[in-house]
Amino acid sequence: MSKEVNLDIDGYNVRYFEEGTGKPVIILHGASFSAEVWVKTGTMEAIAKSGWKSISVDMPGFGKTERNGYDTVASFLDRFFKKLDIEKAVIAGASLGGREALAFSIKYPQRVIGLILIGAASVWMYEDMLKIIKEVPALLIWGSEDNISPKENYKMLMKYLSNSRLAIIGKIHPCYLEEPVKFNRAISDFLKSIS
Repeated sequence: MSKEVNLDIDGYNVRYFEEGTGKPVIILHGASFSAEVWVKTGTMEAIAKSGWKSISVDMPGFGKTERNGYDTVASFLDRFFKKLDIEKAVIAGASLGGREALAFSIKYPQRVIGLILIGAASVWMYEDMLKIIKEVPALLIWGSEDNISPKENYKMLMKYLSNSRLAIIGKIHPCYLEEPVKFNRAISDFLKSIS
């Protein structure tokens, strides 16, 4: 069962959900969602059952996390890691959250055990910097007919991330809503492969 936590970071409220024990998996939501989406899809539970600690956080200005004084989500996550005493984690994100997970990984590669990008948006912005994380184990999950983050995005990522694998699940951009069981199994299999 996921536990909801509200935390003060630098005077701002930050909400997250946590479940399980073990090394942490931080998972970010897309622009139309909040941290709760990963509870509802069973993804938090699947991660916990794989032997990891699942942490789903509302990004600044979403859900119950206040928009704060950080210039980037990466710097917000840096403070979040420090507050929770997290040294290294798998970082995951869907759509906008995928873009932010990628940005964090490039800025703080020493903190990233693995990377899960789900229909990550605007990844071309980071093409010149992907070599920084080329050895990081990465799982790319895309819907077959994603019209928000086209297949060119995962093809570009796979060109630079030498330790990446691809899972095509469902058709739509938020493929985890369409085929949650298959989606969660892909994440569990990936986590078991890097634990």
